[in-house]
Amino acid sequence: MNAGARADLESVSRHCITCSDDGEPMTVVGVDRERGLALCSSDAGRRATVETALVEPVLPGQRLLVHAGTAIARLEPAAGEVAR
Repeated sequence: MNAGARADLESVSRHCITCSDDGEPMTVVGVDRERGLALCSSDAGRRATVETALVEPVLPGQRLLVHAGTAIARLEPAAGEVAR
């Protein structure tokens, strides 16, 4: 697969197939396992409480794709990052 096709595939995979909105990559800051929630931070520093039932279990430091307050996928670490 060429670089252009790979970039297109990555772009499509970050869109909700139901409403076409973008998912937002976020990092887990803290976890409330009893309620199935995580406090997450965006790359811009915005914090949000996120439902994690679809991607359980989650740990602080993990990257998630968040859409409409729900974690919909785990994101793979970037090259050079350590998987948690």
